[in-house]
Amino acid sequence: MMRLMSQVRIVTVTLNPAVDHVLEANQFAVGSNARAKRLGWYPAGKGINVARVIATLGSRCVATGFVGRDELGVFEEYLERVGRGRVVTQLLVVRGRTRANITIMDPVFDTETHIRDEGFLVQHDDVRRVLSKVAMLARPDAIVCLSGSLPPGVTLGDFRTMLHQAHDQGAKAVVDTSDAVLEAMRGEPMWMAKLNAAELSTLSGMPTETSEQVVAAARSVSVISGGRIEHVIATRGAAGAIFVGPQAELSAQVFVHPGRIANTVGCGDALLAGVLHQFVRTGDWAKSMRQGVATATAAAVSREPGTLSVDDVQEFWDAATIEAIGPSAAAG
Repeated sequence: MMRLMSQVRIVTVTLNPAVDHVLEANQFAVGSNARAKRLGWYPAGKGINVARVIATLGSRCVATGFVGRDELGVFEEYLERVGRGRVVTQLLVVRGRTRANITIMDPVFDTETHIRDEGFLVQHDDVRRVLSKVAMLARPDAIVCLSGSLPPGVTLGDFRTMLHQAHDQGAKAVVDTSDAVLEAMRGEPMWMAKLNAAELSTLSGMPTETSEQVVAAARSVSVISGGRIEHVIATRGAAGAIFVGPQAELSAQVFVHPGRIANTVGCGDALLAGVLHQFVRTGDWAKSMRQGVATATAAAVSREPGTLSVDDVQEFWDAATIEAIGPSAAAG
């Protein structure tokens, strides 16, 4: 298993990347003037975040998708630097400027305010190029992560085509996207879907307020109950994450003092990166979920958004609790 899984290549597809601006403003209020301190500024987007964290953990990956012409060099330099040469960047240039996302952290009121730009308009020729790129990268030895929102010009049909390309060519398709896209993809084959509680509720039509409800909802959309999603990861914030798949059903969590949490921007992406990093190395779902929650927690305690410490990852790996909630947590 170890030898076989180590040959798997991870590919992230980010159709709507962003440059993330993270600001700190005390007692932030809508409609008022606020003085803010910049905590972070970095290229992002869900697939970009996954690629960055995978490389930080020590695995190699390919990052493709779209980027605005003026921001291509910034994204390439950033991924080369933070990924320490482990990220092969194959982003496709489109007309228009890459969107800017703004997160305002208020340490007084303990709130996070997220402002999300819509993104550039993608032309039909751009869609054809990214479909060709995904078709080229989607091979039987690949895990293809389709992550994030759809920019204007990319339709649900285009996303479905990419999903089919990955599935039909034997790649393992991972989907981590918005409620609307997930709902439109209901019934489509996926190797893995990463969902938060609200997204899982939308997809399953079931409540997801308690851990028992989350498990039941995850089972309902998985192959276990006749669905077409082979593996479901449901994230629950500070309560950790639930994994449901044919080989194992697991609950994973790290207990950390709330005072250590600096921000939660990108924690879900860090969790997915940790899971995939460990899975391609061991094929063991219990270890993969342990790596996932440890990596997400390391991202949450980082005082510099967009970064994490491998020392923190190791600390939280040791502190993580993994509980089998269904069939034996056997290797996958």
